[in-house]
Amino acid sequence: MKDINFYRKLSLGLISIVGLLKLLYFHFSTLSLFTEETQYWLWSKHLDWNYYSKPLMIAVYNYLSTGVFGDTEFAIKFNAILFSSLTAWVIFEFTNLLFQKGKVALYATLILMVMPFFHLGSIFHTTDSSLYFFWILAFYLIWKAWISNDTQWWIWAGIATVFGILSKNIMVLTLPILGIYILLVEPKRFFSKGPWIYVLVSCFSLIPIIVWNIQNDWVTFKHVGTLGGVEGKKSGFDTSQSLKFMGEYIGGQLGFLSPFFIPVLVLSLRKLSFLKAPKNLFLILPTAVVWGLFLGMSIFKNVNVNWPAFAMLTLAPLMAKAVYQASYHWKKYTLFSGLITGALLLVLFFPAPFDAIGFKKVLKPSKDPMMRLAGYRDMGTRLDHLIDSLKLDRQFIFSDNYHVASEMAFYMQGNPQTYTINLGRRKNQFDLWPGIQQFEEKNYTGIYITKEDQIQEAVRLGFDSLISTEKFYTIHRGDTVKTYTIAILANLNHIEELDTGEY
Repeated sequence: MKDINFYRKLSLGLISIVGLLKLLYFHFSTLSLFTEETQYWLWSKHLDWNYYSKPLMIAVYNYLSTGVFGDTEFAIKFNAILFSSLTAWVIFEFTNLLFQKGKVALYATLILMVMPFFHLGSIFHTTDSSLYFFWILAFYLIWKAWISNDTQWWIWAGIATVFGILSKNIMVLTLPILGIYILLVEPKRFFSKGPWIYVLVSCFSLIPIIVWNIQNDWVTFKHVGTLGGVEGKKSGFDTSQSLKFMGEYIGGQLGFLSPFFIPVLVLSLRKLSFLKAPKNLFLILPTAVVWGLFLGMSIFKNVNVNWPAFAMLTLAPLMAKAVYQASYHWKKYTLFSGLITGALLLVLFFPAPFDAIGFKKVLKPSKDPMMRLAGYRDMGTRLDHLIDSLKLDRQFIFSDNYHVASEMAFYMQGNPQTYTINLGRRKNQFDLWPGIQQFEEKNYTGIYITKEDQIQEAVRLGFDSLISTEKFYTIHRGDTVKTYTIAILANLNHIEELDTGEY
């Protein structure tokens, strides 16, 4: 009979191989970094206690990795692979702690690694990458504290939660989830010192967030309030629109789980006891609370599919336990589901061989999610060429879109600071940094990139003259998927920007 060390080594080996393959994929890929990745990289060049939409740690992680590997794509992707690998490892250890079965822990690790939502945080270094790790680590440590009632584990769980909250604010949901669990399972422990020590330690994470927001007009809270539907423009309730939002939300979550795993999830809900089995309740409660919260939000507004995805992490041990106890046919079905899900993910990452046999008709390049990663490296090269060919020595790069501005800061030679202007958009981190006003009346040439067919009149009138314009076409899988206008303008005077007051 194989012991736990066999399954641990097997799991760690598989986690390492998958991580290495992902790094190799992006090393040889022609795709650029995701725009959010370059935005967070740019934050690392402006270290602060908090940022417009997120806490500080995403910038710190990039600061550390680029300090070691330089301002390279590898340095950014390394963070995503590291956090995803650690997440999968904690899933193994957590499952083994709960059920004392190495095979169940291996099942949980394998199930997690083929779930589509997990790849969001494992191939893109966004705030989800570190959130996934600290979310599951916190619950792992909370469970150790729960079964031992040892103060040190409550403190360690609080420290994990501090890092989680400083990685992404939504991590704060660990606190009410623990409170609900205590009330359902053992209400008298609600007044014991351990959980309150955990809460106290966790709350230290709020200090930099609150202090920074006091200094910056509470912009993070206004932004989060707008996303949650608390602030911003209000409109009358529309039943059909609400049903559409809810349908998209439910469908998106099941898709992120993998449609092929839905029967396994149903099996878990049917076969496993929750009220009589505290371990199972501990695993299902985070998913139930978070899904319920965002389902309520979806009644009133569109919910991005990745927002509640982190809550699915605890489903992997639950599903693994159910499969382990189920019949051979269920084990075979789960294996089949994992292989099919993995195969579909590979097709998504490597569509070119399938385009030759008509895959473009199934997933058009313009609808391909990977299309969002195409072209920015080439655009940066093109702007460098324009600067060189025109022999410019006093210029700045700006856009009406922070995604484009962030990408150009990363992909242009020398990683220049780039800028955005507001012609009617909501605010972003660029609005908190010095803008293009610093170049007014100083004979600076502006290089402007926009997705508009023509440069806006406000931009044209803000300069002495227009030197040239050209189109830049983004090609993905052989098709043009995006078109940009690049304009070179002489001597900035003043661009009359708009302040919509939207966050």
